[in-house]
Amino acid sequence: MNVKTLALLILMGGCTVAHAAVDWNSLSPAQQAVLAPMQKDWATLPSARQEKLALGAARWSAMTPQQRAEAQQRLEFWKTLSPQEQAETLAKRDEYRRMTPEQRLKLQQAQKNFGQLPMSQQLILRKRFEQLQQLPQLPQAPDTAVPATPGLPNTGNMGLPAIAPVPNISVPVH
Repeated sequence: MNVKTLALLILMGGCTVAHAAVDWNSLSPAQQAVLAPMQKDWATLPSARQEKLALGAARWSAMTPQQRAEAQQRLEFWKTLSPQEQAETLAKRDEYRRMTPEQRLKLQQAQKNFGQLPMSQQLILRKRFEQLQQLPQLPQAPDTAVPATPGLPNTGNMGLPAIAPVPNISVPVH
């Protein structure tokens, strides 16, 4: 077992830390097998680190071989990212964790809908998104600056004026 793999599992797993020192002998045989390369230094590790490693080793031991292979692939991908990309990825993960269940569901549905589009349409949308990312950011206006118009997008927090509803006028045709 690769120690770096274990470290990534702990990092990505969001384990909670109970800052109590973990005695090596209190670890299960499976945990000891996973953490064997760290046994000689175990007593010198901070208790929070011991707890994280013990929890990560327990998770690793409970994984199927397929899950372990997938975790190893994620670690290999993680290693290819620059420090800036890693920081951005962690920030996105944290942002996702702060979302309400409703917001997560909405995002998941949008991803599902996107995935069901033809590849040509996905490419068009990706290109539009990239173009939007390159535009200079407008100053943020307070949410109260522009009242929302029911049924229309609220552009108030983008610094743009609200979109006024267009009346439905029918013109008689002779």
